[in-house]
Amino acid sequence: MGPRRRKDPRGPGPAAPLLLVLAGAGLVACQPRFVLPAPIDNIAASGDSLLVAGGSCLYKLRPSLRGPPSAQQHLAPDCTEPAGARNKLLLPMPGGHLLTGWTLHSGVGEVRFLHNLTVLINSTEVVSCLRDGSTVGALFPRGGNYFLALAATYWLPSVKSDCEPSDSDKYTVITQRRLSNLHVESGESGWLKRPGNNCSLHFVDAFLWGGHLFFPYHPFYPAHRRQAQQPSVAVLDTQGKTFTLVSEMRLDCGNRSTLLSSSLLDLGNTSWWAGVFSAEPAERRWDTTALCLFDMQEMVRRAWLNRSSGSINENHDSKYLLSPVRKSPTLIHSDLSAVYATSVLNKIVLFLGTRYGQLLKVTLNNNKEPNCPEILYEIEEETSVFPKLVLDPEDNNYIYLSSDKEVRRIQVANCNKYGSCKECLSAKDPYCGWCSLSQRYCLIIVTAVGNVSALSTRHFICVMKDAKTNQVLCKNEEPQIMNCSCNVHKTALINRGMFIERSHVKCLFISGYTLSQLKSTFLSQLNSRHSMFFYQIVFCFHQPICNISIEPLWISVLGKERVIIKGENFMGASNIIVVLTGTSSCKPDNIQVSEVLNDTHVIFSLPPRHKEAKSVCIKANGGKCSSPTTVYYVSKPSCIKMEPNITWASGGRKITLFGRNFNVTDSVIISDDQRSNVTVSGCPGKTSQCSFQAPHFRHATENKMFNVFLEVENVSIPCMKLQYHPDPEFIKYHLHTEMDPVLELKLYKKNDLLDISENEIEVYLKAGNMTTITFSVQNITKTQAHSTILCKAKRETDKIDLSTVKVYVKLGDFTREVLKESSNKYFYVLIFIPILLVGVIVVAVIVTRYKSKQLTRKLSQQIELLECEIRKKIRDGFAELQMDRLDVVDSFGTVPFLDYKHFALRTFFPESGGFESIFSEDMHTQRDSSQKNESLSKLHALICNKNFLVTLIHTLEKQKNFSVKDRCLFASFLTIALQTKLVYLTNILEVLTRDLMEQSSNTQPKLMLRRTESVVEKLLTNWLSVCLSGFLRETVGEPFYKLVTALNQRINKGPVDVITCKALYTLNEDWLLWQVTEFKSVALNVFFEEIPENESADTCLNIQVNVLDCDTIEQAKEKIFQAFLNKNGSLYGLQLSETGLELQSVSRYKELLDIDGSTVTLEDGIKKLNTIAVHSLTPFSSCLDVEYSNEYCHLILPDSEDPQRAMHKGKQKFEVKEMYLTKLLSTKVAIHFVVENLFKSIWSLPNNKAPVAIKYFFDFLDAQAESKKITDPDVVHIWKTNSLPLRFWVNILKNPQFVFDIKKTPHIDGCLSVIAQAFMDAFSVTEQQLGKEAPTNKLLYAKDIPLYKEEVKAYYKAIRDLPPLSSSEVEEFLTQESKKHENEFNETVALTGLYKYIEKYYDEILSKVERERGLEDAKKDLLHVKALFDEKKKIKWM
Repeated sequence: MGPRRRKDPRGPGPAAPLLLVLAGAGLVACQPRFVLPAPIDNIAASGDSLLVAGGSCLYKLRPSLRGPPSAQQHLAPDCTEPAGARNKLLLPMPGGHLLTGWTLHSGVGEVRFLHNLTVLINSTEVVSCLRDGSTVGALFPRGGNYFLALAATYWLPSVKSDCEPSDSDKYTVITQRRLSNLHVESGESGWLKRPGNNCSLHFVDAFLWGGHLFFPYHPFYPAHRRQAQQPSVAVLDTQGKTFTLVSEMRLDCGNRSTLLSSSLLDLGNTSWWAGVFSAEPAERRWDTTALCLFDMQEMVRRAWLNRSSGSINENHDSKYLLSPVRKSPTLIHSDLSAVYATSVLNKIVLFLGTRYGQLLKVTLNNNKEPNCPEILYEIEEETSVFPKLVLDPEDNNYIYLSSDKEVRRIQVANCNKYGSCKECLSAKDPYCGWCSLSQRYCLIIVTAVGNVSALSTRHFICVMKDAKTNQVLCKNEEPQIMNCSCNVHKTALINRGMFIERSHVKCLFISGYTLSQLKSTFLSQLNSRHSMFFYQIVFCFHQPICNISIEPLWISVLGKERVIIKGENFMGASNIIVVLTGTSSCKPDNIQVSEVLNDTHVIFSLPPRHKEAKSVCIKANGGKCSSPTTVYYVSKPSCIKMEPNITWASGGRKITLFGRNFNVTDSVIISDDQRSNVTVSGCPGKTSQCSFQAPHFRHATENKMFNVFLEVENVSIPCMKLQYHPDPEFIKYHLHTEMDPVLELKLYKKNDLLDISENEIEVYLKAGNMTTITFSVQNITKTQAHSTILCKAKRETDKIDLSTVKVYVKLGDFTREVLKESSNKYFYVLIFIPILLVGVIVVAVIVTRYKSKQLTRKLSQQIELLECEIRKKIRDGFAELQMDRLDVVDSFGTVPFLDYKHFALRTFFPESGGFESIFSEDMHTQRDSSQKNESLSKLHALICNKNFLVTLIHTLEKQKNFSVKDRCLFASFLTIALQTKLVYLTNILEVLTRDLMEQSSNTQPKLMLRRTESVVEKLLTNWLSVCLSGFLRETVGEPFYKLVTALNQRINKGPVDVITCKALYTLNEDWLLWQVTEFKSVALNVFFEEIPENESADTCLNIQVNVLDCDTIEQAKEKIFQAFLNKNGSLYGLQLSETGLELQSVSRYKELLDIDGSTVTLEDGIKKLNTIAVHSLTPFSSCLDVEYSNEYCHLILPDSEDPQRAMHKGKQKFEVKEMYLTKLLSTKVAIHFVVENLFKSIWSLPNNKAPVAIKYFFDFLDAQAESKKITDPDVVHIWKTNSLPLRFWVNILKNPQFVFDIKKTPHIDGCLSVIAQAFMDAFSVTEQQLGKEAPTNKLLYAKDIPLYKEEVKAYYKAIRDLPPLSSSEVEEFLTQESKKHENEFNETVALTGLYKYIEKYYDEILSKVERERGLEDAKKDLLHVKALFDEKKKIKWM
């Protein structure tokens, strides 16, 4: 049994190969890859890492693509948001930095640290902010510093955007920028512009070579005036004092007007630039795209010879036309999309990507001629290859293939396909060589030839022989290393390349010359060169073959047995040959026509070939080829889904397949594995859909599964499974004739699983000799008893003889007459009922006595069995309570603490998750920061006025619409704004607490600080969070994390219902799973595939995992993953959602799922999830990665709040909830030691010292009680309890996600609520009076609460007995805490939030300030702040 990689992973992350198997199973391997949540926008390699950007996310990956990203940054919570977010620039820089650019914030450019991807510098309006706009950049040195040359599309014709540039920037295309701030260099030398027309430029690449910058691009015109112009390259000089344009040249690649991809091969003085060019987007042809190679030295020389100045792309047609190497395209192909050029062993190697997911490799010889491309890899989904191909920065034997959302790591050579030395060397692959000692292939890594240590260069000889005769043609005694060449005499080649047969008659088909011209010209040339021979030359004139077309045009990679060519003049031609040409560097196929049908039709066969568009032409009589036409080789068809996937036995239902390449399918075959195959149809003309009529299978039984195959050239390709059910059963009909002018007909059908739709049903009526009436189906309604089909038809006659009416229903090939419900049956029923009653009474009297005795005996037996079972469960519960223990994993690794920023924000804003990103993000707009921050600085100074701030808070709290939520937000904003002034914030807290005591003393002082109804109460919570964060992390954190881990282990030890999350072992009665049958543990031996390279060799691959036989497949898989993690300390990049399990054995190979064909369906239609017990205790499959709806159940059957409805020998099994309450106690006992350690860590005094914040605030409360002459000790106890345990510790205990980077489940939340309640009961001053009817959550810790209370009293007394803190000690502590958290938060957001409340209640605040004495200066400051903020609104800063 092993996993199978899913085709569509649900989340970002590496798809590491994983194998979970039983003993004796086989191994499965898969390609390493990384999947992004959004399509890939950019990719680059730097040092020891791969950088990938997509949407609003950036990832730094390990070169092997194994394991999670080493660093990542998200500009938004979702990588696909905001809409239009794209990465435009990804450029590694010297010094461990990275330059990035995004469409967000008007085209922001950023300098980031490469090791963690955090932002160092940012600036707006750097890159293109347009979704389809281009941006390229290159770094160049000048004067000891590096500068950035950036080309971007800031404007597109006919594209409206929110980031329109100013008129001055609209025509800017290339800029020179400093890396210190990314600003454009001052002066006209800092930028280059384009002409002021409606043509924008699309830049493909930017690179530096020989002191020059090169920017290849192609024009981008509006759709309504597209012009086919050649791409161009702008050449700039960087060696002078200014940033100047040398020249622009048009690039000739066979009149192709679009540049798709670019790659520079820098080999020093002899360097090359490769580009992939494409024709205008129109019909796909065999020569749509081409690869052209240009000499860099020639490009620079021509640039200086044809100097130009002015704008970029000015006078396009007058620019010099630069031709490629060999004056023609290096390689022509139908679908190229990407290129990467490199050099291996003095040979140029080109890696090419295609639009249909292929990675090709081409090697050029010394004449820059390519070989036929080798296919290294094909993407199954056939998605287009991203234009940038990148080599592995650590191992150049691998290349990264990017497509859509995935990046794959592919080996650059398939050397293992060569079986002999001759085969390996004849391939001329510079990456591959032959190891003669081991007689096997080897991948060439070191540049060397032969055994250099044994043979000196004097004995290294290069010999060229004739392959047929073995004759030596030439020999080189002193060749250069890795350059085997010798000169062959011209006559040797001529003698082998030219021979003339005297006895044969040649027939030459030539047009355009007269017969005399041909004879004189041909014979004179021939006789002058070979005068000793005599030739018989016959000149034949026939009409040429023309106007050809081919059927079909779409061919699978399997070839086509019968292809028809239509044309003219076939009958008069002889030796007709079809020439099939694909990639220009590959040898064409010459195919003999198999049959000439007539003068306009011939038949031939196409051989199997790789997928691409190929040209087809015809030549006859040895003449030239006709005008070519294009045929399309595509991959074999594949299916994605089928709708519907159920049909009835009579057949005729329309079934639609969805997938790709259906147009090459010959036929669709339905097979039942018992009888002969049934061929239904083909799929002419459609590529993504294929529809056919389901054939009839009268022998089809319930849930009979049939296989659907696609037949292509006698090859059957598995597609889907079609399920057959019996024909639908129609019960009766009701015809309503009283409705005028329509007839209404209701059909009643027995419920089934066919899911018939309205448009599939045909209903018609016949009455005597009357014309047939056809009804239209209005709707179908389904009830628990039956389905009702409502039909209506227009009345065509006044009277209908109901006695002659016959109603027919037709569904595909199924036709039935529906019978009318009999009206006489009720009369017979009325007669039969009295007779039946008399008979029943007589039988009842006879049988009652016998049955009563039998029933009493059976009831006694059942009660006895039930008593025995209850005794057994109580005894088992008692034994488990005494013997069970929890094996807590002590080595759970590093505690995943959150950093201070996230801990504080989650505590300050527990219900406002959006603030976490707002306070953490960088501010991109940095224009005129002094003017922008003046208002905020004045506001900060104003709230640092103690009297004003207290007055402000009291004024706000008196406003009726200043809600509790507003008070909490205001307090949190204030805490962040004064984060660096904790001493001042503490003084404000003292003043506000005293004021709150004055309010509470008039009513009930014990209620003070109990709720969060004022600013000071929330302020106290935030203050404690800030001051106790260190104590929480150092003292309480590890015991708390151990408690959460222990709860998870205990819950998963017993059965857990995957639908409701209820468990047998829990602390909360509401989450108790009492509807459970017997279960047992199953020990599985799990084998993992060998861990990929670069991973530890000590990793344990064979582990034993204990699961339960009632576990679902997903639960079993989670336990396997957890066991692997506990054993090895890491998952090595394995993803739970991407891994499935398969059952592999000698007899079968099957993927097992929670829901499959073996899933049990209950009476009410609800499906019961598969468990391990269903599959004979064998581990299996992965769960559906969705939340289960009410249509599924696991351990709790539907409507089983009463005893579980599991059927046991035909009877319901009786369960009593109260029998399982001991499970609560056993769980409590199992984790008791962990809970006690946590409580003791909270109320402990490390080194006999209390945390400064707790000691300070408790002394403050004691002093206030003493000053107010409060003699009741319970009041001070309650104040301390409400301030520390209730306001801080309970909040932490119930929310572990505030402290750790974990996810809290609802079940864990319920258990922690019970522990938190026991924690608070320990601080209560009242005695609890619990009875037998008390909640179990209270009874569970009833005996422990008195002991805890004594410890709490001792804790309070110990703090009170400690020496009081001096004011200098408190201030020193607060000052240190302030310095720790400097620059943690964006205080601008907090101050802006505070001002919104000041602005909302400005009139009330100003009125209060005017009435208070001593606030005259504060009033002036308030008015000044208001004026500054109003001014900011005018200039649109906010």
